[in-house]
Amino acid sequence: MIPDRKLAREATPESTINRRLSDLRDVAATLAASNLGPLRTCQTVIEGKALDLKTGAFFAGLPPEEKHYWISSLYALLMPRNRRRKLAAYFTPPHLAIHAVNILLRSGIRPGTDRILDPASGGAAFLVPLASHIASQAKTRFLPAESVLQRIENSLFGVEIEPGLAALSKILIADLLKEEIRSAKRKPKMSVRETNTLNLRAAEENYDAIIGNPPYGRILKPTKKLLNDFNPAISDGYVNLYALFLEQSIRFVKPGGVICLIVPMSFIGGPYFSNLRKRILQTCDVMSLDPIDKRSDVFLDVLYDVCVLALRKKGGSGPAIVPTCSLLMLDQPNRHIGCLELPGKPNSAVWALPDAEQACTVFQSGLETLRDYGYVARTGYFVWNREKERYRIGHKPRSNEVPLFWAHNVKPGVPCRPYDRNPESEKVGFVKIGWETNAIIREDALIMQRTSNRRQNRRLRAAVARQSQIPGGRGFVGENHTIVIVPDPKKKTRVRLSVLCRLLNTSAVDSRFRRISGSVSVSTKALNQLPLPAADQVRARFVADCDDELAAQLCYVESLKLTKVSSARHSED
Repeated sequence: MIPDRKLAREATPESTINRRLSDLRDVAATLAASNLGPLRTCQTVIEGKALDLKTGAFFAGLPPEEKHYWISSLYALLMPRNRRRKLAAYFTPPHLAIHAVNILLRSGIRPGTDRILDPASGGAAFLVPLASHIASQAKTRFLPAESVLQRIENSLFGVEIEPGLAALSKILIADLLKEEIRSAKRKPKMSVRETNTLNLRAAEENYDAIIGNPPYGRILKPTKKLLNDFNPAISDGYVNLYALFLEQSIRFVKPGGVICLIVPMSFIGGPYFSNLRKRILQTCDVMSLDPIDKRSDVFLDVLYDVCVLALRKKGGSGPAIVPTCSLLMLDQPNRHIGCLELPGKPNSAVWALPDAEQACTVFQSGLETLRDYGYVARTGYFVWNREKERYRIGHKPRSNEVPLFWAHNVKPGVPCRPYDRNPESEKVGFVKIGWETNAIIREDALIMQRTSNRRQNRRLRAAVARQSQIPGGRGFVGENHTIVIVPDPKKKTRVRLSVLCRLLNTSAVDSRFRRISGSVSVSTKALNQLPLPAADQVRARFVADCDDELAAQLCYVESLKLTKVSSARHSED
């Protein structure tokens, strides 16, 4: 195993990381004036040539893996901002790269013998520690330098769309192997192809392992060819780059081979990743899914919740795999949090993260859903910034208008009121809308915030909107950043709306939702699949003066107990 630099992490608190990111931006601003270009500037830093005192001080005394990370990040900052965002050129911190490499090693991958591909090699964040491992193992066996270079050449492969970054990968590996190059009197002939991985076609399943941090970001206008080529991983025409890289990795790795990628968490429950979840479970066994503690800007300019996902492609040999989860920390040891909950059969259902503080599973039998309660969740109808001409602020609606509820109108435990911006204001936002449309909500409903942030102690925030308190008395619409929960006209409601609101605002429900959402956004699909306690238990325990938190916990516990009793009686019969 490669040491995970625990002591270094403990001596590198979040404030230090954030300060160094700020300092690097200052360095980049200074170096940009030299007009050397990103690659030549980074090469000069690698060679130890003093460009200025600020740059020299920033890189002085850094261990190789950290120095290489900051050099790669410097390259990104020296790129035009639009180019950087288009390529999603954000690089992997050393402790995460080493964690991913160690996953390969623990799974039986042998660097130097097995063929390993990084499909978005960027600044060689994974190729460098892999090359370092090969060189270290060779030294312990007293192998000659030429053998070290050959093992690296035959084992490590990269693909990078940005020519400058492809060149930087080779330069960084050469910097790592200075002793071997000097002894062998040649540089390694690294295979880092300058092309788009998504354009490659695998003639055969060629690699023993895939490792990397693929680009993230939605492709807004995918071509028909791209949609057809990657159809198994695409849902409803929604295309994200990392889903395509995951699909490509599945195609490129051998049966029994390992895939280890750093990807956004959104795929575990997001509605647009249902086919990707199904595709993964059809083709691979999930080994681990390790969320990355996101308390500091360890990824340059990246706002996603991300994880390290490890898969083993089906078709190989070996024992059954129980997928585990560990929370990856920046300034303290990683924390094991339990086992990932997956659907019993390969399908598109959401995945559930473990919760170390709860002994129950998310998908236990005996639980119900909003649909079982007689309700459906719908995303808010009105997109304000696209149709500003239909929006008006006033005191009373006109004959062709209804009030608009915004996400900021939702205050848990308080009746929902459609004020425009100021809670103390009497003015309301109104939307011009045809009376025949089914977008108008004409019954009492729950309104929820569809987006949240990491600082909120609750992701689920719900409030009741009563028709009797809505100006105009003709219904309302929700803004696009809200979710509206209404009675299903085809079913009988089994829990009163006010009780459902209290239940959804409890930490017991919120914690279960967090385990299946994987994102700060609240999707209607994930909400409709959210496991809730049995309706009978909720009606019995949510009385007027009860402690809602305690009642919710007891409802979940009793729902499970009743299921076990029922199963036992069924077995006796």
